[in-house]
Amino acid sequence: MASGCFPHQFEGSFSAFKERQLVFALTRQLADAQFRRADGSRSERLWREAAAEAMDAERITGLLYGVHDHDDVAAMEAVDRPWRERQQEALRRAGNPLARLARLTGRRPARTSQPHRSAESGQVSSAGSGR
Repeated sequence: MASGCFPHQFEGSFSAFKERQLVFALTRQLADAQFRRADGSRSERLWREAAAEAMDAERITGLLYGVHDHDDVAAMEAVDRPWRERQQEALRRAGNPLARLARLTGRRPARTSQPHRSAESGQVSSAGSGR
């Protein structure tokens, strides 16, 4: 078994690892079709395949244009990591009780983490601070 093809340790679940490998493989094929061969029909077919597999077009585009050598797994991982972190954060927020309540009621939860700033003065409001 070639050790370069399958790392001994990987981030996240095995299914996330497999998905990442599929995205990377498709990105390599797209880079070949679009950049090396200028094959419009193959490129279009690959984009349709990505859509059929519900792959995020923003993720693939980021990998296409953010990595110079698409065979460099470390570079692909480095560019893909921020996308995965944003997805994990979105899932975490979606599981938040206030977010679930907002989905049920159709209202957005109020933001309480930042103080209110007056649009005119730029000053932090003392409303609710007991002063």
